[in-house]
Amino acid sequence: MNSIERPFTLPDQIKILEQRGLIISSSDESIHYLTHVGFYRLSGYWKYLQKSQVSNTFMTGTSFDHVIELYNFDRELRLLIMDAIERIEVSFRAILINMMCPSYGSNWFANKSVFFSEERVNEVIETINRELERSDEDFIKQHDRRNSKYEHPPAWKTLHILSFGTLSKIYRNIRSDVKEKKIIANVYGISKDKWFQSWIQVVSMLRNYCAHHSLICYRIFSFLPREIRHVKLRWINNIPPTGSVESERLYYQLCIVRYLLHTASPGNDFSYKLMELLVKYRGIDLERMGFPENWDEEDLWQ
Repeated sequence: MNSIERPFTLPDQIKILEQRGLIISSSDESIHYLTHVGFYRLSGYWKYLQKSQVSNTFMTGTSFDHVIELYNFDRELRLLIMDAIERIEVSFRAILINMMCPSYGSNWFANKSVFFSEERVNEVIETINRELERSDEDFIKQHDRRNSKYEHPPAWKTLHILSFGTLSKIYRNIRSDVKEKKIIANVYGISKDKWFQSWIQVVSMLRNYCAHHSLICYRIFSFLPREIRHVKLRWINNIPPTGSVESERLYYQLCIVRYLLHTASPGNDFSYKLMELLVKYRGIDLERMGFPENWDEEDLWQ
């Protein structure tokens, strides 16, 4: 019979943290967070406040309040990013529909001649079929397959039930000689479709991290944005070199979100709210997030 690992009680958890050098001034507060957030989830934050992840000992002077400050900052940052990405996603979906339908028909997403890979089209169709099957949207239920020459509802309905990630896959698979692909990139002030598809994929993956409540602020990102220096709208001069530590940090991802918002949501307050959040949580390590000195003086953030 397999032995069952014994879970630690809340008093056990507090004792462990204190033995590792964490200062706990309020047992009530710590019990609340350990109860409602959880030891394991919080450990993803306090590891950045430890001097050794072998012994798991904390840096001198680190308190439970420091852990909660980092946790709350990351939570508020995710909400800010999600709000921004929602605007980009809605915009991208509408542009994709409006650009492709007039030239390739209402069900162009199933037209294999539009795309590079037939295999990827088939994968997308499988995803669409699953989403249609479980959708309870009236505009999906009202599609009459018997009296329609198409199996799927038109793009202006079907694409509304697809995830940002699936939309990104559809765009990447559009052939380069389909002129609308470049036109869509140009709408967002990007001259090459391969650049835009890199950036839209970055934003899609960032959205997934936020949607799954993953740690964002100090994350090292494995999928890196394409390095672009020549764009049509306000951008940054201090561009992280490809493969550099800075290119793997959150700051560069935020720059891309901010850039795409120029088009998706003119007059947005993303810059202001980000700066406001950083002022509220002054103990956050900006360098660890990849923010360079004087980042807020870049044209992009004005």
